[in-house]
Amino acid sequence: MNSGATAPEWDTDDTGTTITTVRKTADETVNSSTLQNDDHLFLALAANETWYFIAYIRHIGNSTANIKAAFTVPSGATILWSCTGAFLQADATIGQCSQVEVSGDPAGGLGAAVANRSFTLIGTVVNGVTAGDLQFQWAQNTTNAVDTKVLTNSYLEAHK
Repeated sequence: MNSGATAPEWDTDDTGTTITTVRKTADETVNSSTLQNDDHLFLALAANETWYFIAYIRHIGNSTANIKAAFTVPSGATILWSCTGAFLQADATIGQCSQVEVSGDPAGGLGAAVANRSFTLIGTVVNGVTAGDLQFQWAQNTTNAVDTKVLTNSYLEAHK
């Protein structure tokens, strides 16, 4: 499991469903196309749990680098996620995110980040017998000298 990050905020709704919100408390910079674990946006999964999640990601960079995203899950878990809406690609065309069903498999080209931009990812993870993290990962879609940043107040919200 990931360590050293801000503890999640826990709550329940009126049906007793657990709602967890993890907020990014600082900007994070990447200058590589290699996916890396986000320092803040992860959720601990116990064995045999099912979670539904939404990730709201604020980012900035440039249109050449763009941004890609992925989630990893524990061995034996299944994950299904996708982007919501359409995204402006580096070449100014509109792209859409495909459904992703593999831990660590990225969706790329999620926005020509020449100014503050955002995208939303939604999905489900059904964990097996191995505890571990639902971990948000990201990187530049194409390596570029201009830094790509995921910004403070991005968040991961999950419902158990």
